Amino acid sequence: MKKILILGGGFSGIYTAKNLQKENLKDYEIELISDNNYFIFQPLLPEVASGTIYSSDAVTPIRQMLKGIKYRNAEISNLDLKNKKISILQGFKKSSHVLNYDHLVIALGQVSNLDIVKGLKDHAFTMRSLQDAYDLRNHILGCLELADVTSNKELKKRLLNIVVIGGGFSGVETIGEIKEMIDRLIPYYSSIKKEDLKFHIIEYADQLLPDMDNNVGKYTLRKFLKNNINVHLKTALEEVTQYQVFLSGKKKIATHTVISTIGSTVSKLIKESNLKLQHGKIVTNSNLQVESFENVWAVGDAALIPNKDKKNMLYKQKKVAYAPPNAQFAVRQGRLLAKNIKSKLAGNNLAEFQYTSKGSLASLGSRDGVGKIFFITVKGFLAWLIWRAFYLSFLPSFATKIRVLTGWIVEFLVPRNAVMTRALKNDAVSYQNFKKGDVVFKEGMIADGFYIVIKGSFKNTFKKTNSGKEFTKIYKANDHFGARVLLSGSRRTGNIEALEDSKVVKIDGDTFKVMNEHLVPFKKYFNDYIRQNFNKLD
Repeated sequence: MKKILILGGGFSGIYTAKNLQKENLKDYEIELISDNNYFIFQPLLPEVASGTIYSSDAVTPIRQMLKGIKYRNAEISNLDLKNKKISILQGFKKSSHVLNYDHLVIALGQVSNLDIVKGLKDHAFTMRSLQDAYDLRNHILGCLELADVTSNKELKKRLLNIVVIGGGFSGVETIGEIKEMIDRLIPYYSSIKKEDLKFHIIEYADQLLPDMDNNVGKYTLRKFLKNNINVHLKTALEEVTQYQVFLSGKKKIATHTVISTIGSTVSKLIKESNLKLQHGKIVTNSNLQVESFENVWAVGDAALIPNKDKKNMLYKQKKVAYAPPNAQFAVRQGRLLAKNIKSKLAGNNLAEFQYTSKGSLASLGSRDGVGKIFFITVKGFLAWLIWRAFYLSFLPSFATKIRVLTGWIVEFLVPRNAVMTRALKNDAVSYQNFKKGDVVFKEGMIADGFYIVIKGSFKNTFKKTNSGKEFTKIYKANDHFGARVLLSGSRRTGNIEALEDSKVVKIDGDTFKVMNEHLVPFKKYFNDYIRQNFNKLD
């Protein structure tokens, strides 16, 4: 039996599969591959992060959505378009398999590209996956818990400064939801005052929601300023470090929470597949076919699809208009693609993609919204209600609709849940950036990691030695620090300060101890290193 492979379990992939099934293609098996066995509507992620709805209510199992269609939970590792093969990794041990196809649909969406700004990748949260929403929620709750009890004023200021990068739909909805969540939780934190909290949104354009009309952006700006959200327009993000974000105009904000909603690109898999890319997307024709491959199709956020909508202003000006990356267009692309594959198999002409947007809406938090439906601007509570109804209509199953609707109703009646559902995110290996004068750790702190200097330099000062004399040590690129106290099980005995702009790789303390316990050369090296370099402390 011949095969149509669909890569990706987002809107475009799911709706392509559902519509192909309706076309009743004889002699063709439809198979969808995704590394998650569930579908999630990404615009709901800010509500998951803020606790408005539970994560389990925002997802739908793919197998329940695609009855009668083969689903494979696997990671795609390689595309061989010339020979019509793909390689996958599946199972607990990631065993490798090769699958053949007759038609391939690429619906893999995009991934975050945080390399566009120095330090962004190392210190920012993103909002693309369920795990992202979990991590952000737990981090913010952790910040509130610490801010409520710390006596360190500088630390408290950083903990209560929230910075969102990007003033598009995702950024606006994220800061609106997070602001509303924190405002509703603050009465339960006796040492945090409302005026202690600072919210910032950074946008490079001259208005919020730059893809919409200027009056929509102005309304959003007024509402945010009224809601005590600091808006930085015509402002570029220049650098992110462990403790601060640096903006154009020599502005900087001390913070422990940076949320990035900017920077998108196709995955490394797509970049290595020799497909033609433009603006970080796969180039297709208006029939959704990938250039140079008649049996390869691309839809959704990963594809740059010409939109032949005659009502589009660019089309009227005889310029190329492209489909925007949103659910409305992804659903229509899935429908058209199914028809075009059937037409291709029958030897008939293919249809061009043309769709007129029904409008765009954004939630601003606090039961406020803004947007346009066709050519009508809607604002306030009415816009927020329409936004919720609009999103509810796009959820792909009746059960998910009921769960989300129930969550919204309950959220009206009871306080937000402030439970940290798991420990704070603590990567085994992570990168950290520091500016000159930043303190990595101070005397008396619990040892939580081992640090390797990638660039820059640090000064370690020991004030309390057995001899009574101050002892200092300088660490430069390829040097390391933190091992002695980790292995002794004591608290930090010195202060580490950056002497210049610097970057380190941090290995989690528990990970480091396991390596030291089981790697004999590793253990010998550090025993010798500590004895040779820190005998002056004794």
